[in-house]
Order: sequence, then structure tokens, then C-alpha cells
Amino acid sequence: MSLGSIDSTSEDELVWLLRHKTRRRIILAIGDSGKISATTLRDMLKISTGSLYYNLRQLKDFVRQDEDRNYTLTEEGERVYKVLKEGGVLSLDLLKPRPPSRFMKLLTNMFFPIWLFSPLYESIGLRIITSSLSIIVSILLLIYTRTSPLILHIYGSSTNIFEIVAKYLGNLVITYLLLTFVSILISGRLFHQKGVGKIVEGIKSAALSSLNEELKFFFSLIIAILPMMFYPGLLALDKFFNLHLLPEPGKPGYYQIRDLYMIIAQSISLPFLIALTAYGRRLNGTTAAIVVLLVYFISHVLSQLLMMSL
Repeated sequence: MSLGSIDSTSEDELVWLLRHKTRRRIILAIGDSGKISATTLRDMLKISTGSLYYNLRQLKDFVRQDEDRNYTLTEEGERVYKVLKEGGVLSLDLLKPRPPSRFMKLLTNMFFPIWLFSPLYESIGLRIITSSLSIIVSILLLIYTRTSPLILHIYGSSTNIFEIVAKYLGNLVITYLLLTFVSILISGRLFHQKGVGKIVEGIKSAALSSLNEELKFFFSLIIAILPMMFYPGLLALDKFFNLHLLPEPGKPGYYQIRDLYMIIAQSISLPFLIALTAYGRRLNGTTAAIVVLLVYFISHVLSQLLMMSL
């Protein structure tokens, strides 16, 4: 059986799928078992829960869950399974891969924290509680420090509480729309399709697949962007305890220290945004990083324009 016999998935996407060892192993394990639970699959493949759910999301056109929450292959997945079996890619190194070192696991968990978003996507209760707490903490810090967000930047704002809250909520929507739009463009799936129907399918494969999925992404975004509150958090500590962490505006070093705190906050936020974009938009880590960095660039340009207008 050749790749060309699989009609509903583009050849480029299939090549991308088959090149990834973990996804090949998932397809093979489910195909060999017929149906299998997530726990058994995780133990069999010896991968983390976050990695498992991330790759299962990437394989959503090929894998499904039954009523008992066991994983089985779709018709498309069965075809891919046959390609893998007939192609002779089933080997000992696929079934028993060399486990990554603890150092590599630590680095991956720090700079690509997929582990955070798999439980958020799976549990509606956890998602609502954590996103609500994130909103409350963020709004309180912004109001106390009289600041407002602009995508991935924080700037001084008016003293009007309702205006600060409106800007925060509006910024969440703008950031969501930017991440969604750029993800669709950068994924490349849009430009490989011909015809309106195929273009719509290409868009849905990257984003906007369902209202439920978009709500999951939006509420997870609230949590992913919370580290940006590191900057108003420092301002709040400085204001409350009079720590002199930031010079008065106009004093020597004010802008340099302010920008340093902003960069630290952005640096903490970027890995979470990259992991969320990869998980929620079914992108690989490199593509998700490009998406987030482009959004950061847009944020930087808009921030500079805002500063110039003040």
C-alpha cells in the first residue's frame, strides 16, 4: 500500500506524520492491540502523559476514543497502520527506544511545558478553576499598579478600573485571534489545498475545528499568559513594601530596568505560549515557536507605536 492510496489526508501531512517516531509507535501500538487505554499506551511506550496526549491530539484524524475511553484507529488510521506494517518500519528500536536522559527531560519540561496543557484540555473543572484564578490575579495586579497589557507587553494605564478590566479582557481576545490567524498561515496547510471545501478543511486542521476546542484553547491561553503578570507583580511589591525595585519615571536607569523586568516576564511567558500553540493548534514545537515569535514581533511593533504616540 502506498501513500497515494490514502485520499483524505494530504501527502505532505502523511510524510510529516510518518517521520515522527512517537506517532508511528502510537499508531502501531493501537493497531496491534485493536483498542487500548491511555494508561496502558503510556506505560507501553514509556513516555510522559503530556507527551502522549500531545501526540494523540496530533493524530486526531487517525485515532479516536470509544465509549469506554479506549483508543482505536479510524479508517484513515487503519490505512496508515497498514502502510507502516507493510513498509517494514516495525523494528525493535521503535518498540524499545532509548529513554531520554533526566537532564533532557528537565530541559524539555522547562522550555516546552506540554505537561501543563494536557490536564487542562482533559478536565473542564480544572480549566475553569485555574483560568478564573488567573483572571482574578491578573486584574487585581493590573488595577493596583495602574497598568494594562498590549499582547505581550505591559504599559502604564489610566486609573479607571473598568477601562483596565476592559483592556485586559480585550487583550485576551486580540492575543487569541493573533495566535489563531498566524497558526493557520504558518502551518502551511491552507496553501496546499485547492477548492473552497479543501481550504476550509485545511483551516480546521490547524484551528477552528469546533467551538469546544476553541474554548479549551482560549481558557488555556488565560493561564499561559499569566507569567506576563511577573512585571506588574514586581511593581505591586515595590509599591506595597517600598522596595525601590524601579526608579521613578525620568530618573537615570528607569527605562533600562523597566525593560529588563519586561523581558524577564516575556521570557517566562514564551515557553508556555509555545507549548499551548503546539498542543492546541496541532503544530510541532519549531512551528509553534515561529508562530509565537511572530506574535511577539507584532506586539513589539505595536508597543513601540503606542509609546511614540504618548
